[in-house]
Amino acid sequence: MSAFTIAQIEQAINFWRTRQASGEDAALCPRARHLADIYGEMIYAQAATIDASTLTAEQMDAVTTALYQHELPL
Repeated sequence: MSAFTIAQIEQAINFWRTRQASGEDAALCPRARHLADIYGEMIYAQAATIDASTLTAEQMDAVTTALYQHELPL
């Protein structure tokens, strides 16, 4: 995939929120946190999409795993 929409990023964040518990301080799990960073940037920039080439490896893994619901590594 060459780009992701803001709706896809939000969907991926929600996927991780339902599958990995928040910390004791109610912080997002690491994968959701990686995506929340770009989600916030997209909102600030009023961007509807983000180019996949600008994502870090962790962000790309988090969004693609969530969107395509691949098996999680053990």
